[in-house]
Amino acid sequence: MADSIWQTLRNMLHLPDLLVLCCLWASGLSLGYYLKSAFVYNNLWPHWYALVAGIMAISLALGWTLRKHGKQRYSYDHYYIIFYGLLCSLLGSCFMLSNQLAISYYFSCIGLCVVYVASFSYVSLRSDASGLRPARIALANAMHACGMASGFVIFNEFEPQRCGLIELGVNLLLLLFVCINELLQHLGVHNYKQSRDLVFNLLNEERLVFLKRQAILVQFVDRKEYRLQASRQWLVLFLGGLLLMPQRCFLLHSPVHIQLMWSATAGFVQRSQLFTPFALYAGGCALSALLLLRYTPKLVFLLFGIIQVTLVVALLCIYDEDQSEHCFLFLCLIYCSVGVLSSQALHWLLECSPFLYTELSLAVGFALQLAILEVCKYEVGADDVRTTMLASSLTYLLFTLLAIMLVIWLQPRSASLVDVRNRLLGIRRLNLPAAQTQFWHTNHFLAHNKQPNELQPVQLDKTRVFQQYPISESAANGKADKF
Repeated sequence: MADSIWQTLRNMLHLPDLLVLCCLWASGLSLGYYLKSAFVYNNLWPHWYALVAGIMAISLALGWTLRKHGKQRYSYDHYYIIFYGLLCSLLGSCFMLSNQLAISYYFSCIGLCVVYVASFSYVSLRSDASGLRPARIALANAMHACGMASGFVIFNEFEPQRCGLIELGVNLLLLLFVCINELLQHLGVHNYKQSRDLVFNLLNEERLVFLKRQAILVQFVDRKEYRLQASRQWLVLFLGGLLLMPQRCFLLHSPVHIQLMWSATAGFVQRSQLFTPFALYAGGCALSALLLLRYTPKLVFLLFGIIQVTLVVALLCIYDEDQSEHCFLFLCLIYCSVGVLSSQALHWLLECSPFLYTELSLAVGFALQLAILEVCKYEVGADDVRTTMLASSLTYLLFTLLAIMLVIWLQPRSASLVDVRNRLLGIRRLNLPAAQTQFWHTNHFLAHNKQPNELQPVQLDKTRVFQQYPISESAANGKADKF
């Protein structure tokens, strides 16, 4: 198993894949800068800068969808879009150097959303059909979360020039590597404009990847090994998006829980560590990537969903405004489990969406996450903290319980993108009995003039007996002596 895990990790260590992960880290860095400015310094409460990122993400996805519809194939333009996102982030860092933070937020938010949508789309398409797409998506999510935690650590409102220099250096370095990656593509050193999923590549090359459902079903008519059912693709997509995206980010961006975590950390370790919740969240995301190398997304989500519900209920039982340090360990486990569960929503949107609308689904989900981030700001204005804490926790519990039932009911098994699409469209492969061509169903040994006393039955399982297995020479002699 260790060799297979190492082989899987080595397959991910190609320059285009590593570069996408680094770009996601830089996108998370910009988001962490914004989060700390909002949650710590409280100077973004009347402003909704992040919604600019949501609008930009949806606009980008709409244009991308129209381009795919016109060409009827994936042209793998991800790195060109990432290049534009990095340029916007570079402009944001330049405005930060000149201490014009309001303009900097606009460009940084535009850059982070462009990189986010293009990078996760690329990660999903580059996965093979071995069922490891959830692990790759979780790894990308972990890199984005690590960048978010890093941005939260390095940001200081009173030193925008230092933070601007850091972001400027990161963006320039990534732009350089994007240019090198394109040069290597031009020289034929590698080919990043293809998926590792062979069936998806073949359909894409023949311009058949965006066929309508009726055209796909025609290929399976009168085939006895398949049964055609009603499509449930849009049902799965809408239910998953409306439940899993709020469940993913509601508690993470809840100011009441964040402030409780800060006070609990100060009381428990006698030190103010504001980055603790986001660092724990990033650790949970990394743990999710490791678990999904071995276990299915449905099992991981069910297990940690139950753990999360139990922890939130325990937190409500022990919560005390005057002794917040008692909540510290519970909050640590809660934020870690939130990270483990967070990649499920991205996996759902990327794998269950129609191929033509994958980026649009991802952009809408990201815009929903940013809208929840902005709305959650107003928890701070509540007069009764205990009531706000109770309402926020109960809302999160409701989302988590509904998400667990949804995942158990509708989560498709991760495989090739084409297989998942066919399953969601109602194309079901029947488990027909195999043709009786195995040698234990034939007269193979009788055809070689084996005598009955040279054969013995072997119980293979409860319902299958191997009737014509040759006995060993010593056993045959013993049997002959007995007779």
